[in-house]
Amino acid sequence: MGQISSNLWSWICPKSRNETQRKDLLSNNHQTYYVDQNNQLESHYYINISDHFQPVSESRAGIPWNNDDDDYNLDSSPAPHVVFDLISESNEESVVDYVYDQVIAEIVQKVLSKIGVGKIGPYTSDQWVLLVGEGDFSFSASLAVAFGTSASNIIATSLNHEDFLTKNYRKFPNNKAELETRGSVVLHGVDATKMVNHPFVGSMMFDRVIFNFPHAGKFGKGDYELRMHQKLISGFLQNAKKMIGEDGEIHITSKSSRFYRRWDIPKLGSDQGLYLIQAVKFKRLEYPGYKTKYGFRGDGNFHCNPSKTYKFGLSSK
Repeated sequence: MGQISSNLWSWICPKSRNETQRKDLLSNNHQTYYVDQNNQLESHYYINISDHFQPVSESRAGIPWNNDDDDYNLDSSPAPHVVFDLISESNEESVVDYVYDQVIAEIVQKVLSKIGVGKIGPYTSDQWVLLVGEGDFSFSASLAVAFGTSASNIIATSLNHEDFLTKNYRKFPNNKAELETRGSVVLHGVDATKMVNHPFVGSMMFDRVIFNFPHAGKFGKGDYELRMHQKLISGFLQNAKKMIGEDGEIHITSKSSRFYRRWDIPKLGSDQGLYLIQAVKFKRLEYPGYKTKYGFRGDGNFHCNPSKTYKFGLSSK
């Protein structure tokens, strides 16, 4: 349970190198209690989970029960009175018996909205986020919308220029507008293998650098095509590792079937001196509006299942 509580705390208030922690927001949104221990006054912030979450029964949630790891049978019994202490990370033990990852995620989302931090997937609005290789910018737009009225922490880039994107992707103008109206920066002509030398992007440091479905534009499945894809990813990693700090992460999402497993992305990261934090199943539907574009053949989408997100850091944590 300590690990769940620790994860919850890290999700709610991730450390940022560029901004101070939002303790002022916490003080405005949560009850504060003072405890005198050994003549020392301590402040604690509490969230009453029963105020923020009502369990949904299996039938109402529309989630069938089976033995797959990704399915959850949510208990429809009344929620106990459970309190999380956001400073000491202590909590009542009763939550252990039935709280699943899906429930925790729902609680976190509601908590974050109360303290003014937007969250979607592993990304939050107080992280500086760089996206490279965007297609119709639907992924970055999905992040921006989730972050709320302000998404000035996002810099979204593409290799292709704006004229190409406008001609080939019907929803690109709308996605770009979603980003720019929220303060995000949209850039074109940014090469992921040379971005450290870019006059704007290369001068910044980021908490998260994201490259979804990198592809070298070679469509065979022989050794030559394999080397081209690996060269692209290696070049990206070589640049990205210079643009993150100690707690920063590089995320690469790629298909994980057949030919794509031969790319051996974990080894490519290791070759660049990076540490593989984890590899997790990518679920496109967690990002509303995101479309996986071919990059050719007009506005077509490609099937991205199964896929994984590989998360790299500068050192083990």
